[in-house]
Amino acid sequence: MRFLLVLVILASASVAAEPVVVRDVHYGDTPADATSAHALDIYTPADRSAGPTPVMVYVHGGGWKGGDKARVGSKVEYFTGRGWAFVSVNYRLLPAGRHPANVDDVAAAIAWVHDHAAEHGIDPDAIFVMGHSAGAHLAALVATNPAPLRKVGKPLGVLKGAIPVDTMAYDIPGMLAANPEMGHAEVFGPDPAVRRDASPQLHVAPAAGIPPFLICYSRGVTQADGAAKRAAAAQAFAATLRGAGIEADVVDASDRSHREINEWIGGPADDRVTGRIEAFLDGVLARSRAPTGKAVAPRPGGHRDAG
Repeated sequence: MRFLLVLVILASASVAAEPVVVRDVHYGDTPADATSAHALDIYTPADRSAGPTPVMVYVHGGGWKGGDKARVGSKVEYFTGRGWAFVSVNYRLLPAGRHPANVDDVAAAIAWVHDHAAEHGIDPDAIFVMGHSAGAHLAALVATNPAPLRKVGKPLGVLKGAIPVDTMAYDIPGMLAANPEMGHAEVFGPDPAVRRDASPQLHVAPAAGIPPFLICYSRGVTQADGAAKRAAAAQAFAATLRGAGIEADVVDASDRSHREINEWIGGPADDRVTGRIEAFLDGVLARSRAPTGKAVAPRPGGHRDAG
């Protein structure tokens, strides 16, 4: 009898832990039935007794021309299990999503989350953005270039932190000059001004409201597209951020591929990159929520590649 009671309690706890899911929420200015690009999925913890939750806005990868908001791996269970909300967004893909349309969509989704936070138990002062691959580029760009968020009436300060996961597209003119074989020229077009405007690194400036960054890189897709190039791009971006007085940390995840670095986040087999993400988020939240005049210092190692 006692054994059965324990099973019932465990089963009830398991059911209670399931997140609340709201799919295909429309954002943006297009009619709701005109496109699936302007849609997002919202996952929130079932238990909101602790009050409004922080939220991670996730931007999927796919070479700027593919992918979908449903591809979230273990992230939903991880974030909602920690008492966070998780929002996964679609955006216009190529050719309709050529810069700046794609990053404008990401900004519009973030603005929607900020405006509708109370409806979903979300803390509007604790919005973070994460992206993988092409989504990492867009996450980094929306957190460094004030223009996309400004178009939807929001300052850069609406974002409390950014985690780009495995992209080289921080300085696009530099990337294409050094790696002409990458085939990304058609993604950004031939106009040098457009390529500069699409480059997160080239928008970094002091006192612009740019949030702290955790920059992650893998060993890449192929040997030619390997860890050394990705490390160099990540470190150069981090150095530019630090030079502007912005907290930036780099995570060497070259023990995993471009696909694995994303899929393993939040999963039971990943205690290293996920641990770095957790420490970064907890540190940023602690500092942002510290009482006035009692700032919390950045955690040790917050400005180096601790691997």
